[in-house]
Amino acid sequence: MFTIDVEKGAIAKEVPTKESYILMRRSSIYICAATNSGSINILDPSSFHIVKSWRAHAAINDIDAKNSYLVTCGFSLRQQQNWVLDPLANVFDLRTLTQLAPIPFHAGAAYVRMHPKMSTTGIVASQTGQLQVVDLMNPNTVNVRQANTSSYLSMLDFAPSGEALVLADIECSIHLWGSPSKVRFTEFGNPTEFADLVAPAPYVDWNLETPLSTIGIPYYHEKLLSAWPTELISELGKPPFRVDSDMLPQAFAGDIGVYGTNPKLIRRNQAMNTRNSNKGGSTLIAPKFLSEKAKDAKGAEGAQQKVGEATSALGNIALAGGTESEVPVFYHKVDIKYSKFGVEDFDFGQADFLLLSR
Repeated sequence: MFTIDVEKGAIAKEVPTKESYILMRRSSIYICAATNSGSINILDPSSFHIVKSWRAHAAINDIDAKNSYLVTCGFSLRQQQNWVLDPLANVFDLRTLTQLAPIPFHAGAAYVRMHPKMSTTGIVASQTGQLQVVDLMNPNTVNVRQANTSSYLSMLDFAPSGEALVLADIECSIHLWGSPSKVRFTEFGNPTEFADLVAPAPYVDWNLETPLSTIGIPYYHEKLLSAWPTELISELGKPPFRVDSDMLPQAFAGDIGVYGTNPKLIRRNQAMNTRNSNKGGSTLIAPKFLSEKAKDAKGAEGAQQKVGEATSALGNIALAGGTESEVPVFYHKVDIKYSKFGVEDFDFGQADFLLLSR
């Protein structure tokens, strides 16, 4: 027999015994242990010494103890050498260490459980599903119920609150008895934790005149998970070679592409590193104020020209002194520069240039 420290999850003590115990129940006074020979040993919980030994059945099937009472169910050996359930559930008083009047149960007492709230009340069940509510102080009172099961019962138990009874059969089915509206399984149970509710997205009346700023784009101050380091990034493919604009007027159309004379800028069949030549080295420059652009502008600029300027400016952006693993400029917060004319002089169209963006 072992004593286990439930907090540490380890065996704290090993106690040698002469008997082989198959069932154990703890009462308010003693530890009740059933042996494989049909006896009940009453153990002292401090020293684990046997205080009383009691022959209950030829073979014990189930026991339960509550407060100062112990109830047992078991088998007897008949003359034909067959094991049958005893029609009596034996009761033992743990205060006086004496046997009380047994509880008659003609269907064969197979399982027993004491009510967790009522100290002298329990339920005795047969293997066929017949239940009898018994009072240990008045064993002649009969209150019988029948569980609708398609197979034999294998166990039964009460909820700690005493408001639910569960039955299990050999087909691994569980039958729960209790009030559907008032059943509770624990007295002081914690409320069930559920996942946080996700707030629904705000409704957007999407039409041709809806500004894109209604949705918005987030900006970040730290590196994103998608910003992989340079050693993990591999460039695939090779950009095409840029054709010199001076060669196009002298080129002739052929069956496949065009051909022309070599302008002597490079050697024949010379390999060019087109990947490095296509990368721009310009840095992000703060846009001019509207008052400054008005001085330099020669005429009104159309919407198509503004789109072209913004696209070409954003196409060659690179952070000054930065690397490819840093946060892209597109996701940076735009800092508004103030002039003597105030915030109205800032050119918002430099970064937000679409017609429906404002």
